[in-house]
Amino acid sequence: MAKRPPSMFDVAQASGVSHQTVSRVLNNHESVSDKTRAKVLASMEKLGYRPNLAARALVTGKSSTIGVLSYDTTLFGPASMLYAIRESARDVGYALNTVTLKSIDRESVENGIQELIDAGVDGLVIIAPHYVGDKPFSNIPGSIPTVIVEGEDAGKIPSVNVDQILGAQLAVEHLISLGHKRIAHISGPKNWFETQKRIDGWKCALDKSKLSTKSLVAGDWSARSGYEATKEILKDPKVTAIFAANDSMALGALKALSEAKIAVPAKMSLIGFDNLPESEFLVPGLTTVVQDFYEVGKRSLDMLIAQIGGKKVATKRLDITPTLAIRASTAKAPR
Repeated sequence: MAKRPPSMFDVAQASGVSHQTVSRVLNNHESVSDKTRAKVLASMEKLGYRPNLAARALVTGKSSTIGVLSYDTTLFGPASMLYAIRESARDVGYALNTVTLKSIDRESVENGIQELIDAGVDGLVIIAPHYVGDKPFSNIPGSIPTVIVEGEDAGKIPSVNVDQILGAQLAVEHLISLGHKRIAHISGPKNWFETQKRIDGWKCALDKSKLSTKSLVAGDWSARSGYEATKEILKDPKVTAIFAANDSMALGALKALSEAKIAVPAKMSLIGFDNLPESEFLVPGLTTVVQDFYEVGKRSLDMLIAQIGGKKVATKRLDITPTLAIRASTAKAPR
């Protein structure tokens, strides 16, 4: 005979609380203390308890489902963001209904949002890395709780973002501290929100030290584009360091530098952005900017669940602080 799945009453018994308290935890009720909530969630995890979303919907009038609008989950950033949001939603007893767009334009965004609303989701998380145009989210009804992740400011809609400008500044300031004076930048595609912010951070750090901002070549996030951009950058013999706007383009840069017999970091320092899992295993290990996707997912869900519960969100824009993982691809500028 198959073993029955654990019930709410099993969780209550394991936690030493009433089943009503377990229900309050599942519904993110504010009357539950943080200590009790943590104890109940730990019991759920240990027992492998999964809430019956259909039953909860009948009782609460809510679907216990969050709609996520995303773009190109083959890219590391959006894929990592989606994974973090999924895990954070699971932690608070919500399922995800995901719509992934093939292109980011106003019509596609509006249709994707409407599809999720029609599915009866309790709230929306919109991962919007592209510039979409004027008022791209104006069709979202005010009654639908919404959070924007890594996107443009959208008026009254709360947003959670990694501080992209600060991340780029950390990278470039590290290179400046090593004595580099001509630091090239391989940017992402121009219609990406993150691209312009990372360019701004690169320029800001260089301007503070009165260094040139001329060495800018655009890529498209791919290793191939980083490879081609680096060959263009190498036409300037004064460049001693390259800041790539993501790790994939830095990988392409590494190949171009190897073919040109330019040793990294002895003759050229190299920094990426994103901290791909493979980055530390490159030769040399890649210095890169680290984005805390888990924190972005958790904070965006916190904001959304608060709205679903009828609370006002105090902070309309939350910036998550990135860090710099310093590895062997950066060194003092060659003399």
